[in-house]
Amino acid sequence: MHRASTGGSGMSMPRFELDLRPVADGDVWTAFDVHYLVDLPAVAAGETLLSIPEVVVSIPATPYRTEDLAVSDDAGPLVLTEAEPTSDSSGVYRHWVADRTTEGRVEVAFRAPVRPHDELTPVGPLFDLRAEELGLFGAGLNFLVLPGDVSTPDGPVFDFSLRWLLDEGVQAVSSYGTGDRSWSGPLQSVAFCYYAAGTPHRTPEGSGDFGIHSYNDTPFDLDEIGEYVARLHTEFTRFFEDEGSSYHVLIRKNLGQGTGGSAFPGSFAFAFSAVGETETDQLRSLLAHEMAHNWPTLNDHHSAISWYTEGTAEYYSHVLPHRSGMLSTTALAAQLTDRFQQYDTNALRGLDNDAASAAYWADPRAQRIPYGRGLRYLIATDGRVRQATDGEKSLDDVVLDILRAQRAGEQVGAAGWVERVAAFTGADAQRDFDAMAAGTPIPLPEVLFEGMRAVPATAAEYDLGFDVASFRSDGRRVQGLRPDSAAARAGVRDGDALVDLALPYHASRYSDRPLSLHVVRDGEPLDFDYLPAGDQVATVRWEALS
Repeated sequence: MHRASTGGSGMSMPRFELDLRPVADGDVWTAFDVHYLVDLPAVAAGETLLSIPEVVVSIPATPYRTEDLAVSDDAGPLVLTEAEPTSDSSGVYRHWVADRTTEGRVEVAFRAPVRPHDELTPVGPLFDLRAEELGLFGAGLNFLVLPGDVSTPDGPVFDFSLRWLLDEGVQAVSSYGTGDRSWSGPLQSVAFCYYAAGTPHRTPEGSGDFGIHSYNDTPFDLDEIGEYVARLHTEFTRFFEDEGSSYHVLIRKNLGQGTGGSAFPGSFAFAFSAVGETETDQLRSLLAHEMAHNWPTLNDHHSAISWYTEGTAEYYSHVLPHRSGMLSTTALAAQLTDRFQQYDTNALRGLDNDAASAAYWADPRAQRIPYGRGLRYLIATDGRVRQATDGEKSLDDVVLDILRAQRAGEQVGAAGWVERVAAFTGADAQRDFDAMAAGTPIPLPEVLFEGMRAVPATAAEYDLGFDVASFRSDGRRVQGLRPDSAAARAGVRDGDALVDLALPYHASRYSDRPLSLHVVRDGEPLDFDYLPAGDQVATVRWEALS
């Protein structure tokens, strides 16, 4: 995604003027009315004029009909026809073409309805436009029909202006801050952006360009979480040399089981479960992880950099709270032990990065690979750098050097990462990187890390007992049950209808915790409890030193 500059460019750029009006029917929020004017070069008849994803990483976008879109230019109305869809590794894209070449500014208007959802709606990235009790919000890539081909990440830079058309008492916020905003950036900067409006609970009060906005009553103390996130933001922006930047957290409710979060620059959306408990420690860890996504990244395709984006988010969401006194060494040791065991007991841990990326949205186990792999590799790299420099340099120096180079306009990919590490560790840098990318375990250096040491340990590999694909199969029924599995011994059968659709995302991380599986068989609800444990595998236990 693209980090845009706020406040306008001061240069002559094409304009993109976006108006959003939240729509409600009584107390029920129903839609955004969208209107924009955009400066475009002439688009010939038959070329893509407008586009929107049909599906983005498993989340369906707003299913507009052609007649829902009102489009005109300086010469008058344009007649649209939907063209053949295209696809890439991220999703499927819809395209519209006009009946003639465009002239001058293009004007587009449509109503974006909220997506219906219930307790059976699968858990996924928080992109869809949803109505909550106190408002509505969603990501631009899910409901904005935009000019050009949105599947192409690069393109012209626009001067954007966002204007909210609000009834009295209604508040609005986007990834760029509260109220009306302006910024410069590519089209993806308006797509990879959250838009929210309503009458949310907000904390801290009067906090300007920092805040948590909850569009429902929460089962946790919102003020306490707000204070924690505010302190996190102070520590993170100081370390990443970005003091004064804005940050907003948007909260919604999943009607079924499962929590989750998704981050864009300057913002983070979090969903809590209406039927499950939200543990404060887990929520704090999630918020820290997603906040860290605002800074470290590499300029390359997903499979080449996910170990870095997720790994650095894991690394700094633990390390920075520890350094600032917000997390004790004992607590850090427990959290890292948990993260290492989640990765080491994952049956897909041997996949190389490309294979893990290809399976990312089809298998929830693959989704966890870059988190644990990146974290382990970065801790190992930190030790290698500190050993090679007698403690004078660390991973921080590499990460911050990349960030400074990117702010100066340099594109830094995986090769740039290896080059910078090699400046400290020599040939070990390429060898370790290749091993990590291939899914080969990297030994941890025998140096202390944040006042802890790594001790060899074992844990049971996670074994659900049947195919994870069962949760996405027609009818969502158990398939591929292994007769020798704990699930089979507990009484689960092939063909049982699965009730907990969030299970593979949230229960498949712990082989040492009992699993409660709720199914329906011949119309009768059944519950099965078993330990999803397979063979013992090697892992690491972290110990805090006194």
